[in-house]
Amino acid sequence: MSKLTLLCGPPQSGRTAVGIKIAQEIYYHFKGSVIYISADTVTPFMGLVFPSASEKQLYSLGEALEHTSITKENILRHTVPLPKADNFGFLGYKAGENRYTYSRPTKDKTAEFFEVCKALADYVFLDCTSSLDDPLSVYGMAAADKAVQLVTPDIRSAAYYASFEKTYEQIKGKSIGVINITDKDLYLPVGEVKAGFSNAKYILPYSIYLKQQYITGELTHKIPDQKFSAVCRGIAGAVL
Repeated sequence: MSKLTLLCGPPQSGRTAVGIKIAQEIYYHFKGSVIYISADTVTPFMGLVFPSASEKQLYSLGEALEHTSITKENILRHTVPLPKADNFGFLGYKAGENRYTYSRPTKDKTAEFFEVCKALADYVFLDCTSSLDDPLSVYGMAAADKAVQLVTPDIRSAAYYASFEKTYEQIKGKSIGVINITDKDLYLPVGEVKAGFSNAKYILPYSIYLKQQYITGELTHKIPDQKFSAVCRGIAGAVL
């Protein structure tokens, strides 16, 4: 049976970069088919992850949701495949699009969309918005099977989770806490954050390779960092 997994956390927590790596571990190591969905219209996913792709190679999640009815064919037509891989696809917004480009999908259409996605893939990942107020993220918070909850060891993350404490109550008991080290040059109070973030069972080490991939738009490539990949594989196992 297909599973819906959320990727959530504050801005600049590495949600998208880490989320793709966890999804890749499920695809390559655990051999599960994957659909990765990004709800972000502030930094549209397609422009971030496929910056070198031509306009003809990219499709928009917004266009898929605009159709009167959601069908498997419609979803597949708007899914961008992982290069050189079968049964791994991405859905997101294109560069230049924003929250006003398309009409807001209804609750029924949003639910229908996820049901079709789950019929197409073993694992559906939803990269939520930080605000959690868009229809896809709202649905995901209520219906997810698992949630990978990212935190960075800094004041920004602490303030974010203090503001969204009630919202995150919805996924209490099914969240997987991950401390993501995004900087190697500063002292980061990892121990203190782990003590305060009770469900943080994984610590992702800083990876220069991940940073390079993020900067160069190569996040869909395999990462040559065994230590980082090993932790992602552990998180993927927890999702399974």
